[in-house]
Amino acid sequence: MAEFSAPFDGASITTELQWSRMARRWGMDGVHTEDPSSTVLKVTGSGTSTVAVAPGMAFVNGFYYSLDTTKNLAVPTNTSGAARIDLVVLRADQAANSVTAVYKTGGTTAPPLTQDEAGVWEIPLAQCTVGAGSSVVTAANVVDRRYLTDRGVWPSSGTASRPPSAKQTLLVEGTDVYVGDGAEWRWLASAGQKDFTYTPVWTAGTATINWGSGSQNIGRVQVVNKRVDLTIQLCPTGNPAALSDPISVSLPPGLPCTPAFRSLFIWQFTSSNGEKTAVGVGTTYPTESTGTIARLRYPTSAGTSATAAVDSQFLFTDQPFNIRNGDYLTIDGSYWLA
Repeated sequence: MAEFSAPFDGASITTELQWSRMARRWGMDGVHTEDPSSTVLKVTGSGTSTVAVAPGMAFVNGFYYSLDTTKNLAVPTNTSGAARIDLVVLRADQAANSVTAVYKTGGTTAPPLTQDEAGVWEIPLAQCTVGAGSSVVTAANVVDRRYLTDRGVWPSSGTASRPPSAKQTLLVEGTDVYVGDGAEWRWLASAGQKDFTYTPVWTAGTATINWGSGSQNIGRVQVVNKRVDLTIQLCPTGNPAALSDPISVSLPPGLPCTPAFRSLFIWQFTSSNGEKTAVGVGTTYPTESTGTIARLRYPTSAGTSATAAVDSQFLFTDQPFNIRNGDYLTIDGSYWLA
């Protein structure tokens, strides 16, 4: 097995292929611009037998290309009886020791790109359509095919040390990712936690509720930035005692809710014991606890008239139904971290 490493004293890079394999890791193939509306190396047609390639720079298979003035490329006459689809490419040729802009003819479909890492490597700039018997390319018959590439991700230690916003460029600041639009850095995403499960703890006042051995009692969690999405499902295998305090349930460990305001959840109960179904809301009460959904309530009314008094009641282990073996209680919602 041959091993190669470079550049070191006495172990230099001696072939273009070695250079290409190293340099292509520094930057991706493409035109050097951060703005899709830029004219860098853009191809235009003007209704003549040439197309124009605008000045610019690019990277092709690890090789640098620079064009400092407009380059005109001749369009070969289409001698076929049908429209011909051609390409303008940047061609890196290790035998010729050059990268050049080339007009490449096709047929009823665009010609394939040649991509041999040890020989010729092409990337597209534009697709041109030439009518039968013609060598004219109009502006409308040019389709931009440029690959765009520019800076990598910019790290930042804080707002004061950010560089000016650059279009289509990412900036990472701690665990936050921003994208530049040329005017400002716009928040894109923040690191969270991969989804995980935990075992919720159910309480009524100071008492811990025992739902029975082998009960299904699972919470599934996803954290993105300061937002926690949570689903809890309970299916008891036992019948806990009637308790005088309402039911509450623990939030995921290490993820307390913000004390600034309450968050809402939806809960649904389905009985397998003939007690029908019910829905209600759950609420965090951070003034009492930042680690629990402290209220599970359901709506009630004194009647059906417009003037009937409305209210809501707490959910207990035995009121308004006896939660026991085979029943399902599901809680779903989200809350903010401190």
